[in-house]
Amino acid sequence: MPESEVASTERRHFLAAWRYPQYRLLFLSSFGTYIGRWLDTVVGAWLVLEMTDSPFLVGLLGACRFVAMLLGPFCGAVSDRFNRRHILIIVQVVYATGALVIMMLFLTSALEVWHLFLFTLVGGVSYTFDFSTRHATAADIVKRHHVVAAISLLFAAQGSTTILGPLLGGSLLEVIGASGCFALIAASFCLSFLSLLPMKIEPPPRPAARESMWQNLVAGFRYLRKDRSLSALILIAALVNFLIFPYWFTLIPVFARDILHTDVVGYGQLMAAIGLGNTVGPLLIAILPDSIHRGRVLVTVTIVWPVMLMLFAFSRLFSLSLLLLVMTGLNQGMCMALIQSMLMMWSTEEMRGRVSGARALAIGTLPLGNLLTGAGAGIWGAPAMLLVNSAAAVIIAIIIIVWASTLLRK
Repeated sequence: MPESEVASTERRHFLAAWRYPQYRLLFLSSFGTYIGRWLDTVVGAWLVLEMTDSPFLVGLLGACRFVAMLLGPFCGAVSDRFNRRHILIIVQVVYATGALVIMMLFLTSALEVWHLFLFTLVGGVSYTFDFSTRHATAADIVKRHHVVAAISLLFAAQGSTTILGPLLGGSLLEVIGASGCFALIAASFCLSFLSLLPMKIEPPPRPAARESMWQNLVAGFRYLRKDRSLSALILIAALVNFLIFPYWFTLIPVFARDILHTDVVGYGQLMAAIGLGNTVGPLLIAILPDSIHRGRVLVTVTIVWPVMLMLFAFSRLFSLSLLLLVMTGLNQGMCMALIQSMLMMWSTEEMRGRVSGARALAIGTLPLGNLLTGAGAGIWGAPAMLLVNSAAAVIIAIIIIVWASTLLRK
């Protein structure tokens, strides 16, 4: 069947994954996991800012949240060797238990900043296992021709929680307090845990030991080095994670409180504005006709994204800031969807896992970016640091695009 007909068939079967009872359980579990993680992101960052008044420590918290992404290749190997349902269940139990511990510490007035950092670090490791396992589990459950539908629905669930999580986190923190929020975080992961219990899936076959892990990794990097377009995509992913993404996890709380002079509800609304754009962006990419050069679209959104942030840095009106963040999230979502889809389209089937592993390493630059951005914001202020990061991102992106001009022809 021609590729265009296959794509058309997949679109017609966008909801076909719902035919599988086990997938419906996984979808419900995914929603609980994603909403719990976003509530934790919003509430944790605000609490650290309130307890320390330090943008640097907010950045350090963000670093703890994502540093475990460097374990992605190891977590993926574990996912291939053990029962994936068991891995997902353990992850939900660990996260829910940690949230309940933080809740009890807060209620007894014993909560200290290092408790939040430890919880975030453990949660980051748990999320890396979840990230490496959940989509593979979806592919295990459904038939091959329904895999695209299954993965797309999970991404839709994740996108929706980037709106609901920040909006609920900001509002609920004011209404029910930090202890109530962490109880809700625990409940979200309990929902995920309970959804996984009835699932019945076969464990994946153990991979044949043909090459060592080191040999596989070297072969993957050699493969990327030979293809300038793939290398450019990885470099762009590293660039945006190092220089641009820290605004989301490090600078938005500072802008909300110190620049726009809003409260925790306003902070949640700013985060939800990004989530709205971040949800719509991938949907726009999904409906792009085949005649559109995706490489050119990627180049455009990679440059427009930091430009939107530069405009946001100058804004002092809350309504204008919301609009700019929606546009920021829109370009952000399009950029991330394009990078991942192009990596998968342009790499061979036997190399896709290692190419995705390189993408995980690119995401691993985010913790260092959070640290440096938080430190810079503490010295020069959040607006100045956002301008520096965004301008540097535009310049480096142009250099990468000139180096890999083949992107413009794909």
